[in-house]
Amino acid sequence: MFLHLYRVVKFAFQNFWRNFWLSIVTISIITLSFLSVNFFIFTNALVDTTIQAVENRINITVNFKTTASEPDILVLKNAVEKNSYVESAVYISKQIAFEKFRAKQEKEGNTIVTDSLDQFEENPLFASLLIKAKDINYYPAITQIISQSQYEPIIEKTNLDDKSKVISTLSNIKQRIQQVGWIINIFFLAIAVLIVYNTIRITIYTRKEEIGIMKLVGATNWYIRAPLVLESVIYSVIAIIATVIIVYPLLGILQPYASSYFDGQAFDVLAFFSNNFLTIFGYELLASVVLNVISSAVAIGRYLRV
Repeated sequence: MFLHLYRVVKFAFQNFWRNFWLSIVTISIITLSFLSVNFFIFTNALVDTTIQAVENRINITVNFKTTASEPDILVLKNAVEKNSYVESAVYISKQIAFEKFRAKQEKEGNTIVTDSLDQFEENPLFASLLIKAKDINYYPAITQIISQSQYEPIIEKTNLDDKSKVISTLSNIKQRIQQVGWIINIFFLAIAVLIVYNTIRITIYTRKEEIGIMKLVGATNWYIRAPLVLESVIYSVIAIIATVIIVYPLLGILQPYASSYFDGQAFDVLAFFSNNFLTIFGYELLASVVLNVISSAVAIGRYLRV
C-alpha cells in the first residue's frame, strides 16, 4: 500500500518536473484566478463597509407640528419601535432640540444667532423623531407606518424622500459590483480549468505509449490516473501558496488607503483577511482541487480505454 502511494507521489512530481515550464504557466493561470477571486472579496468587503458607513448616517427624521402633543408623538414612537425592521427610534423634544441648537451655536461662536434666540417668546424649533432601520432596504416598510392617516395631523414633514435615492443607489451599486465580480471570477476559473485540462492532456499525450504499455501489463486505472490527478492537486497547492505570498504584501500597501478612505468607520483589510484566512483560502483551494481533479480525470479518461 505504502509502496503504491510512494510511486504515485514520485510519478506525480516527475511529471511536474518533466513539463516544468508548462507547469509554471498552469500555476500562473490558477494564481491569477485566485487573485481575481481575492480582489472580488476585497472589493465586496470595501463596498459593504462603505454601505455600512453610509447606513450609520442615514435615518428618517420626522418633524412634528408645533401643535402636536407629546402623548400623540409617543404613540407614533411606540408604533415604530414595535416594528422588527427598526433598530432605534429616538424622540427629541422641542426643549432638547432648542438646547442642542443653542449649545452648537455657542460652541461655534455664533453670538448673533444665540442673541436672536433670546428674542423668541416661544421655542421656534420642532420636536422630532429620529428613526434608524436595521438595514437600508427596510426604510420603505417603516415609511408605511409613518404615512398612516392617523399620524398626518401631527407630522410636519419627513426627510425620507431625499435619502431614498441614496439608499436605492447604494443597493444598486452593491448588486452590480457583485454581479460583475462573479462574472469575472467565473471567467478566470473557466480559463484555469481549461489550462489544467490541456496541460494534463499534453502530459498524457507525451506518455500515451507508456500508459498503453502499463495498461497492457495489467496496471489498474487508479495506478495510471492517480499521479496525474495528484499533479493537478500540486498545481492548486503551489498556486494558493503563491497567492498568499502576493496578496498579503498588496493588502499591506492598500491598508493605509483603505483606513483613510472612511470617516469614523474602521476597515482593517489585513485583519479581515487574517480572521477569515481559512475560510477564504481554504475554500479557494478546495474549489480549485475539485475542478482540477475533475478536469484531469476527464482528460485521461479516453487513454485508459485500451
